[in-house]
Amino acid sequence: MTKQYIICFPHQPSPVGGPGTFQTNIESFLIKNGHQVVYSDTKLRPDLIFVVAGTRKILWLFHMKLKGVKILHRLDGMNWKFKYEKLPLSNKLKQILQNFLIFLIRNFLADHIIYQSKFIESWWTKEYGKKDNNTIIVNGSSFYEESKKFFNPKEDITLTCVEGAIQNDDVTREILSKFDNNLNSMKRIKSIEIFGDYSQVQDFQLLKNISFKGSLKRESMKHALTSKKRIFFLLELNPPCPNSMIEALSLGIPCIGFNSGSFAELLDGAGIVLPYDADVWKLETPNMEYLIESINDLSSRYNEFSQKAHQISSRYDLSSMCQKYINIIHKLIQ
Repeated sequence: MTKQYIICFPHQPSPVGGPGTFQTNIESFLIKNGHQVVYSDTKLRPDLIFVVAGTRKILWLFHMKLKGVKILHRLDGMNWKFKYEKLPLSNKLKQILQNFLIFLIRNFLADHIIYQSKFIESWWTKEYGKKDNNTIIVNGSSFYEESKKFFNPKEDITLTCVEGAIQNDDVTREILSKFDNNLNSMKRIKSIEIFGDYSQVQDFQLLKNISFKGSLKRESMKHALTSKKRIFFLLELNPPCPNSMIEALSLGIPCIGFNSGSFAELLDGAGIVLPYDADVWKLETPNMEYLIESINDLSSRYNEFSQKAHQISSRYDLSSMCQKYINIIHKLIQ
């Protein structure tokens, strides 16, 4: 019988966003497998601390490290847009501090590092050097099922974006404006829906052809995605390993987006990768000349790309992802 462990997270999972979704999923899997999940306020001595992205409780982590508790660190991307966005100084300093705390955990405290994608591994290695004892584990989706759902080829398509929070950078606003102004040019696209907190988006009410749906509870998102025939567009720039895209692929929804971050790495032919043709790291505007044309191409070949998404969907099976984490946890503690 496998020994049961006390696994401690610095914080409870956030109700929105990718890291919160991941932590909710991994906690459920740990509990299902007999392990005890606690948080930093526990009086119990944990067998392992699981840091998702970062935490401000750096002194507590140092204390636990000195007591011999193993630390597993799942790395997200770094804050980077603040260098080119017009933000209050306090916001920029906050993001710089967040990066620094994550760096401290990665380079000085973590016993093992999990990168969400090859892109994330490359990014951190380039910025802060190579680290031993690391593994790449791509995110999984609780939406994956072996049974597949296919849509009528003649059915109208909804262009769909899903983010925890829709960003207000110049590139995102230009892409949304492009969609809004060209809905009639997208031959098989009859509507555009965006899910997520849109409170940061300036003048969103002027985008008459885009329906902002707001944030949905996690348990409602699967039904929302499967209720219509959809194409998923990834709005995020330099995505580390976007849960929303993986959830779409796991449901057989083809995806399209610009070639930045881990997008092409995860897509593997289940959609279209658009050349960025500019410096995304400086928030330069991508080449949108072929955006509408490519959406029309994907729409006309929907079944082909959807079948490819179904073919690769098993690699995003949540239980398989969680088991990889369990195996690493066991190796660290033993």
